[in-house]
Amino acid sequence: MSDIITGIDIGTSKVCTIIGQCDKNGELRIIGIGFYPCNGMKKGVVVDIETTAFSIKKSIEQAERMANQKVTSVYIKIPGGLTDIYRNKGIVAVTRDDKEITKQDVERVLQAAKIMAIPSDKQIIELIPVEYIVDGYGEIRDPVGMAGIRLEVDAAIVTGSLTAVQNMEKCIKKAGIDVSGIIVEPLATAEAVMTRDERELGAALIDIGAGITDISVFNSGNLVYSALIPVGGNHITNDLSIGLKISYEEAENIKKKYGSVIKLNDENDEVIKISNIANRSSQDIRLNDIIDIIEARVSEILTISYEQLKKSETFDLISTNIVITGGGIAFIKGSIDLAKNIFDKNVRLGVPDVIGVSTPVYSAGVGIVRYVYANRKYLYGKQNEQSKEKNKKKNGIFLRIKELFNDFWV
Repeated sequence: MSDIITGIDIGTSKVCTIIGQCDKNGELRIIGIGFYPCNGMKKGVVVDIETTAFSIKKSIEQAERMANQKVTSVYIKIPGGLTDIYRNKGIVAVTRDDKEITKQDVERVLQAAKIMAIPSDKQIIELIPVEYIVDGYGEIRDPVGMAGIRLEVDAAIVTGSLTAVQNMEKCIKKAGIDVSGIIVEPLATAEAVMTRDERELGAALIDIGAGITDISVFNSGNLVYSALIPVGGNHITNDLSIGLKISYEEAENIKKKYGSVIKLNDENDEVIKISNIANRSSQDIRLNDIIDIIEARVSEILTISYEQLKKSETFDLISTNIVITGGGIAFIKGSIDLAKNIFDKNVRLGVPDVIGVSTPVYSAGVGIVRYVYANRKYLYGKQNEQSKEKNKKKNGIFLRIKELFNDFWV
């Protein structure tokens, strides 16, 4: 088992690479960071493999130089809104003569839970054990070492778009790197910016990126809802570009420098000069005019997120906080207070508590590394299974049924 874990967050505007290493005490440290612009993704899916692969390669090279380590394989993420969550059960007989449940029994029951009909354009991304049941006794988190005759698992099966996953894998391989595994984005990001209590008691995670906003709800420690809306920080920039008749680059600079949703009083409402398109002339613009444009789009993003949660009937499950993260609006002054007014709940900014990456831009990248580290016993063993799973698909459903019967009659 390698002590190096590399996660890549491929977003609409950037590729972020995070390299983590387990020290001699078993603690995870971030030793490498890479960041490179990217415009080969739109709405969470690849639209230009060559451009995306180039950005991935450059981002990895930056992280390698900082960490002084060679990266050969990485974990990637898929937006939660491109996934579906199903519930399924697996049942196997305990094989040892003394009826003690082993890790092998747990692996077999998890494989049994995967046997279900899924659409041909989907693939299983993640299997999340909700509870284990031993001879009818449920709510068991870890059955290894317990005695029993029959082992069951109630699991959440997360499936994702086959096309989206395959194209992301092609980009990684074109950059000369192998894919170790695929992590569902909200599960990863939650590891970086949410507390255990929030996930147990009920909380929402809203990851606002450049092109999309990923909305998720956690309850009883599990991901219970995930959705995607195709708006993000780039739409604010586009609004400024159109509204002020300036270039996209100039609009992005203005957003970063003056980004706010808080109206200024007359004394502080300064007049600034900005360049028109192609820098042919300049114009005078009041700061409040800029704020009006930004506030309108930020309000829309937050309002759509609120309506999505209400429509999903998961809003009442949020008993602790709504955690907002991502680089889309996190740096815009007053955005968290505006969110509190719209959601009428406690809202906080989610930031990784790691020196050097304590900004929402790195939430997903840090989260991937932390998620793999927290679930390493399961995930490392699953790497070889992924290649086996691809071969199984060629043999059809009959092989899966045969394996299930073998589990019962060992």
